[in-house]
Amino acid sequence: MVTNLPLKAKLKWAQVVEARDPKEKIRLMQEFLSLCPKHKGTEKLLSHVKRRISQLKEELEQRESRRKGSRRGFFIEKSGAAQVVLLGPTKVGRSSLLGAVTKARPPIGEHPYITQEPTPGMLPYQDIQFQVIEAPAIVPGAADGKAGGSQILGLARNADGLIIMVDLSQDPVEQYELVSLELERAQILRQRPEGEAEVEKRIYGAGIQFIWEGSLVGSTANQVADLLREYRIASALVRVRGKVTLDMVEDALYGSAVYKPILVLANKADLPGAEEEYQRLRDVVPDLEVLAVSCAEPEGLGDLLGGALFRLLDIIRIYTKDLGKEPSKVPFVAREGATVEDLAKMIHSDFLKNFKYARIWGPNAKFQGGRVGLGYILKDGVIIEIHA
Repeated sequence: MVTNLPLKAKLKWAQVVEARDPKEKIRLMQEFLSLCPKHKGTEKLLSHVKRRISQLKEELEQRESRRKGSRRGFFIEKSGAAQVVLLGPTKVGRSSLLGAVTKARPPIGEHPYITQEPTPGMLPYQDIQFQVIEAPAIVPGAADGKAGGSQILGLARNADGLIIMVDLSQDPVEQYELVSLELERAQILRQRPEGEAEVEKRIYGAGIQFIWEGSLVGSTANQVADLLREYRIASALVRVRGKVTLDMVEDALYGSAVYKPILVLANKADLPGAEEEYQRLRDVVPDLEVLAVSCAEPEGLGDLLGGALFRLLDIIRIYTKDLGKEPSKVPFVAREGATVEDLAKMIHSDFLKNFKYARIWGPNAKFQGGRVGLGYILKDGVIIEIHA
């Protein structure tokens, strides 16, 4: 996305990253915009920075409102196995769904735009819970900040996954496309990109280090290090997933495009004509899971939604045990591909530092109670005993 930025612009962005005061960040971002050339190669970047400025301004206004005691704020700390944000136009049943599958009691009424702030609830599924947050309604222009859109989409960017809810008694395709377009304009991707790069800047460290979960395409590690130095980054950890270009690494410095797994919920499936509308919606989004539901018939809805989120987010449950004792009934939650090393880090750094071996039982154990090392990939339902 980022191409041929002048050195002055790169150095200015380095100042943006260093700034901690929101007002200072806004000022520096505006100076960055003045230094950026305006052409097709920078179009998305400029739009992203403008949206970020709008979002920071809203956050400042919200902070002032909270200081006066008038508003709670949009940021909600993550809880449970994963945080999922429920998006959709007004009057599609978001509040009814949240009330049906969690203990939350959001305001529900006949008038549109009743939900003004994000409302969280915990959805139990088997032995874990998902944090489901109902966001205020998405409107056209949300990506430009209309009707609190910057904050809503900021909430979506921070989540582990998204639910787009539509109403089968209206025009579900139009409703879906409204939300999808605003996500696209905010550079929230619905399809996993071929490659992803993360750059974690460090205050101290030994230069530029890499975690290889993929490979660089058309560039070398030295070229990546040279690029980061142009942004005054001398020490960083770069994670490479899939096939990553130099542009993708540079793009990561601006925190722009992010991928979020998405589930589509089509509400009011109990009404006449819903089946035809459901099929029409399925034709538009063949690459996403679309569930037909009815908030008017809530029995079993929690399990249906929980199972869909479990699949969507590639969750695995890991049960630890101490020597000679029964496995814990409360699992650690990780994503598919997690290793014994990842689990050791989750428990305590000492487990990793003093690791000897682990024993495993369950679905992917070649031998029940067999020994494995740090690189062993864990599966859902595995029981593990770490020896350190």
